[in-house]
Amino acid sequence: MSIRKEIALPTIPDSQEPEEYQRKYGFFIKDGIYAFTKQNEKGNPTIIELSNFVMKSLFNLDNGSNNSQRIIYLQRSTNETHIIEILSSEMKPESFETILKTRRCTFYGTAYQLKKVFGQLMDEEDQAFILSEMGWNPEHLVYVFADAIFSAKNIVLKINEIGIIKEDDKQYYLPAYGFANLNNEDFKTERLYRFIDGTTNFKQWSDLYFKAFGENGVVGILFLILALFRDIVFESVGFFPFLFLFGDFATGKTSFTEKLLSLFGKDIIGTPLNNATTIALSRLTSSRTNGIFYFKEYTNETDVTAEDFILTAYDGAGRTTGVKSNDNKTKSLPVKSAMIFDGNHLPTAKAAILSRMILLIFQTQIFSEEQRNAFDKLKTLSTEGFGTVIIEILSCREFFKERFKTVFSETTHKIKGKGTRLPDRSINHMALLFSAFDILNQKLSFPFDADQVKRIIGKITEDQFELLKESNALTIFWVAINFNIKKGLVLPYLNDLNNVKTAHFRVKVVSGSEYILQIKLQSVYPFYTKYCNDNKLRLLDYSSLKMLLTSSSNLIFLPANLKNRGSANTDKVFGSCYQFILTKTDNGFNIGDNELSV
Repeated sequence: MSIRKEIALPTIPDSQEPEEYQRKYGFFIKDGIYAFTKQNEKGNPTIIELSNFVMKSLFNLDNGSNNSQRIIYLQRSTNETHIIEILSSEMKPESFETILKTRRCTFYGTAYQLKKVFGQLMDEEDQAFILSEMGWNPEHLVYVFADAIFSAKNIVLKINEIGIIKEDDKQYYLPAYGFANLNNEDFKTERLYRFIDGTTNFKQWSDLYFKAFGENGVVGILFLILALFRDIVFESVGFFPFLFLFGDFATGKTSFTEKLLSLFGKDIIGTPLNNATTIALSRLTSSRTNGIFYFKEYTNETDVTAEDFILTAYDGAGRTTGVKSNDNKTKSLPVKSAMIFDGNHLPTAKAAILSRMILLIFQTQIFSEEQRNAFDKLKTLSTEGFGTVIIEILSCREFFKERFKTVFSETTHKIKGKGTRLPDRSINHMALLFSAFDILNQKLSFPFDADQVKRIIGKITEDQFELLKESNALTIFWVAINFNIKKGLVLPYLNDLNNVKTAHFRVKVVSGSEYILQIKLQSVYPFYTKYCNDNKLRLLDYSSLKMLLTSSSNLIFLPANLKNRGSANTDKVFGSCYQFILTKTDNGFNIGDNELSV
């Protein structure tokens, strides 16, 4: 359906009293052109033409800078019309004449006379605010689509033919669908995010989404809610997690995300992560507030700078760039929307990235008839639009804002009170998802109950915790050592052989139930690096690895000297080595949480 409200642009009339008009402005309008009267040599009045057009400034657009924009209506003497959008800096003879000639208009007069025309335009123009960024606008308290806004009065207001929205005593301009920009390819992406209301409500949509995507659908629905209120969440907790969809090709990752993105508009697709520069990523993610960005095909070969961007984006920081000025100013591009990543490789090369994700696993499966029917229904309804669903959620903003901080705090305390082994970050992510449900369960009709949400979120978080342990840098080290022990490449010290020179490690018996692992770190490091390279895992340089292994946070490390914690121990039998607590189990030995075949 068309969202645009039609308006009629009247013909710019000739001046009713040319002499009075000229006294006031220095010119008048006659036969659709600018002109003025001048006495000739004989003292008779002569009309001098100044242009082949007339114009009207429809709106002065406040863009928050000292270089405002204007929407100007041009009317040629032939009655051909144009609407243009220009900057104030372009309202000078040379720049403006170039713009005019593009529309087959020209001004014959002097620079002074053109300024007089501009002065008349400014006297009669209206004022409007440009809403160039989509999503939540905290200054005007509206949620912005490309062609409509959802106002604080809980109503949807649509643009008129020019791109203007009027709300009480305020007027807004949405440039993506502004008449002057309809053929401007720079707004091609923004125009996808238009408001398409449809007839589906939240209850119907969430029921179909849950049936189509099962347990993953629960997280998707709650993540959507958090995304729409991201500014509230971030202001309270100072971070915002990402969603990572892991699975092979054709397992439903793209469909899962596209059906979420369809709530924001039509034909919205993801951005291949490995084809985007960090500058492009930063610009993109700072262009919308309280929306969702979709980045596809994360791999363990993803550029380091992109990974660094992901790490800082969790805390809301984007890229800081220099601005051409004399005072060395910088421009910050903060992240203001939620992000979804997908890939058929787990982000295990950098545990810090995985710990910032909420992980959903997609597997090859035979979909039930109910799932297929729900998915097909979603696909059909998406052509009609899901704008009503978003509006229903956004209508709960104040309710959510009043309760979020308290509910989140109470939820984290409840989880911690149960004696969980989960790290704080994982607990926080669980609490965010459950808080979204707990708060809006009073306002929205969910297709699942609190017990289901707790079970699903708990299982997903536990599974991710196990994966995090495996992807931890020290875990990778011990897995690499264990692999090479099994291969017979990393060798034990044997009393009978007294092979101190060729041995890489020794199991020292302290008592009947106490054991210590002694290891020559420098000699095993090459085996660790080869294992990482062969398995495409991020490896640590020797100094970084040694620092982690001997740090105070590594509770299984036994320092030789507390004053110089990182120094090696000197053993009478094995010589210089690093020592770690080794735990005996029914099946062998563990080093920390990792199996060791010694």
